[in-house]
Amino acid sequence: MTEKTIPTEDQVLARVREELVAIKVPGAETAELGTQWAELDVDSLDLVELVKALEDEYGIQIHDDELKPIKGVGDAVALTIRLAEAQKA
Repeated sequence: MTEKTIPTEDQVLARVREELVAIKVPGAETAELGTQWAELDVDSLDLVELVKALEDEYGIQIHDDELKPIKGVGDAVALTIRLAEAQKA
């Protein structure tokens, strides 16, 4: 069994940007931790694709109830790291 490392904030931010660019979200390449979904015009379908990519990349499971408070890039990064840490524990 290979040991998974916990991703850094910069790694997750880069992955979020990469996925948002892939799904053609305007301004995604310059998104920062303080960037809100409304600023990027991210809709629910974009979020579904982003969540799937993060789950696949980091081997985590993001439940619907965990998504409700996620209002932007920083929230998504923090949740991803928290879930990766919890899975490793």
